[in-house]
Order: sequence, then C-alpha cells, then structure tokens
Amino acid sequence: MNVETKLECNPMSDDAADNVIPRHVPDNPYNYSPEDLIVRKKALRDLVLDYPTLPVGWLEMAYDFEKNTPQEEIKKIIAEKLWEGPGKFSEIMKT
Repeated sequence: MNVETKLECNPMSDDAADNVIPRHVPDNPYNYSPEDLIVRKKALRDLVLDYPTLPVGWLEMAYDFEKNTPQEEIKKIIAEKLWEGPGKFSEIMKT
C-alpha cells in the first residue's frame, strides 16, 4: 500500500502581502536618537542589576527624568528637599 501525502503550498499573493500585521514600534516620547536609545537600554540594564527589587517602570521613569530635566532643577529639588513633602498632585496640596 502506497500512501502519498502532499503538502499544499500556497504562495503569498500580492493581496495577502498587503494585509500583513505591522510590527510594534516602541514609543519614543522624548525623541531619543538611535544612539541615545542604545545608551538608555544599557543604563536600564545596569540599573536593574543595581536595584533588582525596584520595578523596571520606576527605573525607566527615573532615567528619563534625570536625562530630560535641567540640572539646575534637579539641584533645587535636592537642596530644598522637595521630595520629602507631598507632591504637587496630591490631595493635601490641592486644598
């Protein structure tokens, strides 16, 4: 008994190629250049190794804040200890 099996090969038509699901493009709200994205990725890997118990989202937020905030403002926050009180969006500050 000779059983022959055939695999049907359907080549993609031009119509099918137009309906391909596009790949995800990561957001880049700070308009980092490709080189900046590589540096950011490396820095985040290092931060994860240094602070393994912190969520990656927090590390990303801290990195982006430090890179996109003028040094004068960061020094002011540190000098005036602005991180110790309620934030500007907290309920205490609204009243």
